[in-house]
Amino acid sequence: MQLAVEKLPAKWLGIGGLILFALGSGIGFYGFPALIRSQIASNLALKKDSDIRKLWSKIPDGIDFKIYIFNYTNPNEIQTGGKPVVQEIGPFFYYEYKEKVDLKDIEKEDAVLFNPKDSWVFIKEKSGALTGDEMVTIPHATILGMALAVEREKPAALRLVNKAIPFLFGNLSTIFLTAPVRKILFEGVPIYCNVTDFSAKAICSEIRKKEKDFHNLGDDIFGFSFFGMKNASVGGRFKVKRGINDIKEVGQVLEFNGEKVQTVWSGEECNKFRGTDSTIFAPFLTPSDKIEAFAPDLCRSIAAEFKEETVFKGIRGYVYSAGFGDMSTDPALKCFCTSPETCWKKGLHDLTRCQGAPIIASLPHFYDADPEYANAITGLNPNKEQHEITMVFEPLTSTPLVAYKRLQFNIAIHKIDKIDLMKDIPTVLLPIMWVQEGMELKQEYLDKVGSIFKILGAVGILKWVMMVLGGGMGAAGAGIAYKKKSTEMNLEGTPPNVPKKPTGIAPLEVQTPPRY
Repeated sequence: MQLAVEKLPAKWLGIGGLILFALGSGIGFYGFPALIRSQIASNLALKKDSDIRKLWSKIPDGIDFKIYIFNYTNPNEIQTGGKPVVQEIGPFFYYEYKEKVDLKDIEKEDAVLFNPKDSWVFIKEKSGALTGDEMVTIPHATILGMALAVEREKPAALRLVNKAIPFLFGNLSTIFLTAPVRKILFEGVPIYCNVTDFSAKAICSEIRKKEKDFHNLGDDIFGFSFFGMKNASVGGRFKVKRGINDIKEVGQVLEFNGEKVQTVWSGEECNKFRGTDSTIFAPFLTPSDKIEAFAPDLCRSIAAEFKEETVFKGIRGYVYSAGFGDMSTDPALKCFCTSPETCWKKGLHDLTRCQGAPIIASLPHFYDADPEYANAITGLNPNKEQHEITMVFEPLTSTPLVAYKRLQFNIAIHKIDKIDLMKDIPTVLLPIMWVQEGMELKQEYLDKVGSIFKILGAVGILKWVMMVLGGGMGAAGAGIAYKKKSTEMNLEGTPPNVPKKPTGIAPLEVQTPPRY
């Protein structure tokens, strides 16, 4: 009875250690991470009146938006076939405010409808000495766009366009426009439709059909700008997943302007909506995941791929970068070509079908594009640090820690004999400007993301403390049991329950012989 009581402490010490070890490993490796993931999924779903829904619906702070313009220093030489020379001017600094309007939930589809609304405000203090009044010389996008579109769709009307140009735009001597930056970007460069010439009136009748794309400068004068008509205006209607039923679907585009697929491109793959609307992404990223988003201005989805791990202000992140690929060699991108025979080389995306204007998109300075494009222009210097599309995401919540989306707008020109201003120009892709939409997560939001990892770090420490303590208790219990057993075995040099050996010769037992 005494030996059984003495064994109890070692036995229960071992059992307690085993339980503590199991709890530490079970909770630390499985239970608590699962709880955290569940809470993240719940908090990131776009539920009505949730904090993330409010933040997603209207970003409270302006996003940095920088515009760089290419000023052409030798327009007269280009007019006679010379190599273009450009000087980059910028950045012109704006705050871009993003919100979503006219939200409507569709419960049965776990979806929400909305229209994006973007606004830009010029920030003089961050633009250095630039004011927007600077005079720059750029390709005249309106004249070139008109001539190239007519050549493509109604070549018989080229002579009509040629006759109308002096009335609509003044007596120009080159295909270039010289005007203040603010007019080019937002206020509008005039197109004079208050004329009596038949050819000009014919062109103006077409402009009036697209009146929403032009400024009304008064007295039958229209204005063209790159951003003015988009400023504070409502964009196309999205339908996206809320992620309540499945957080991995959050933000996924289901429809745009009522269509489940586009009809812009020649192939099914190019017309699909892939990814989100670019303002939210599913959590729990792995290096094999892509970051995909649909861009209405490009009529396509762009995929960013994992490049490496990094640490941003103490928070672990995944670095992603994106590009346009090579439609001339990649079978999956062939449907972006304007025709099977006309495909741009690596790094370009043709917006002609998307925007109805012969604008070609690329990364700034033709970074990551076929070298022939940058080599055709003097003054370009493509480099990774300044011109790549790059993003850093915290993988557990998919919070963007850093994001720099960059895009350049170009126009392709070539000789058109029936247009006086285009008889001797070279065949070349002319850059007009590039923009950078960028952000680094503010400290107050970094602190919120970091708090998750402080909790995870504390649980990680507690997990190992419990496992080490449990293992120690188990080892201590085993040690005590072993020690007691050894002590009992050595008691008087004899193992317990084993008969002692005789120390001498036992006396013989005399047996009485049987009687007969």
